[in-house]
Amino acid sequence: MRTNVPLKALIVGGVALAFMVPLTMIWRVVEDRSSYRDTVTAEVARSTAQSQTLVGPLVVVRYREILPAAVKGGVEQVREGTEILLPESLHVHSRARVEMRQRGIYRVPVFRASTGFAASFTLPSRLGLGNRRLVEEPRAEIVFGVSDPRGIRALPEVKVDGGLQEPHPGTRLGWLKHGFSVALPPEATGRRVAIDGDLDLMGTDRLMFLPIGAVTDVELSSDWPHPGFVGAFLPDQRSVSARGFQAHWKLSRFATGVDDAMARLRDGMSRGAPGVSAGGDGASVFPNSDLGVRFVQPVDVYVQSERAVKYGILFVFLTFVAFFLFEVLRQVAVHPIQYALCGAALALFFLLLVSLSEHLPFAAAYLIASGACIGLAAFYVGHVLRSLTRGALFGGLLGTLYGFLYVILKSEDFALLLGALLLFAALAIVMVVTRRVDWYRLSDKQEG
Repeated sequence: MRTNVPLKALIVGGVALAFMVPLTMIWRVVEDRSSYRDTVTAEVARSTAQSQTLVGPLVVVRYREILPAAVKGGVEQVREGTEILLPESLHVHSRARVEMRQRGIYRVPVFRASTGFAASFTLPSRLGLGNRRLVEEPRAEIVFGVSDPRGIRALPEVKVDGGLQEPHPGTRLGWLKHGFSVALPPEATGRRVAIDGDLDLMGTDRLMFLPIGAVTDVELSSDWPHPGFVGAFLPDQRSVSARGFQAHWKLSRFATGVDDAMARLRDGMSRGAPGVSAGGDGASVFPNSDLGVRFVQPVDVYVQSERAVKYGILFVFLTFVAFFLFEVLRQVAVHPIQYALCGAALALFFLLLVSLSEHLPFAAAYLIASGACIGLAAFYVGHVLRSLTRGALFGGLLGTLYGFLYVILKSEDFALLLGALLLFAALAIVMVVTRRVDWYRLSDKQEG
């Protein structure tokens, strides 16, 4: 051999560590592509509609009262106020159809949800205003809130006791900025009222509901087979298959804390607190109370590619160890540049994986990228070691490593365990293969 074994091992280790630079650059490429994908997703959301949170129906009573303090300089003080009544029962049935929107090489899921509401209110006399001295008769509306009104592509239908009412855009509520409303008929005061509504709503990423009823039932179904149930409450019942999913929630105010949230809202409105106007979709008023689903992309190729690159330096190191063992045990001199060329093939695997996975299923991209790099490395090593058999054996070892990496990527919950087992197995193989090597004698031996 041209150099002694310890010096050669140090040189090979330095070459392996040097590959952290190109692997880091590839990692940055993955991050940049992932960031660009997120930008495209945001652009699709801006051109259609973003995530949607549905609130309602609420009965909103607006009034003008004469303050008890009565007269100041002979002029009565008049205050405008708002009272909000929540439903005793609320049933929501929503069916979401998902379609893919193409933007360049990226595909973004966009949902269109047909949602039906059925709520019941027991409206008190004078709409809960008691003995307040009113300047005029209060005005009552039924209000529905949404996060992004651009998703309302069809005119909503709202019925009060079976009678169809005309909807109007806007809510005129600071904490619930977007939505629509209908007038509550005057004859509804002081009795039980049934409110039914149908809403066709478009959005991206997630569809959420606020359980504002004393008892709330939500039934949600879709043709999307990859749901991610999110929010403060998981469904009581769910079923997921390749044809889609169904989920059902049933909650009471004791679980949601909606009464306490509404009491804080009333207190804030009565004092004119600035925080009451914050938010816009009801999240600031009813924190940690929503429920719903996120339409998850089944395979995030950038997440898997990023995880693969994290194992890159480990792969280079193990491959160099195998290469070094061939050199030591077969007494074949291998130049550090030849190590570097072999390592370059391994590093290019990760770049090929990222670029191919943008156009092909991840499994196919992984198979093509690994097959190309294994074939190139086996061909090159076979000529370096002057034996096609050794090159084929080296390719088989490399193929085993790539197969193990694929299993690790697909087994996220067991990634740490599998990685530890891989290192242990590699160490065990090295120790078994070199158990009879006399390293002192080998180090002193020079190639003539």
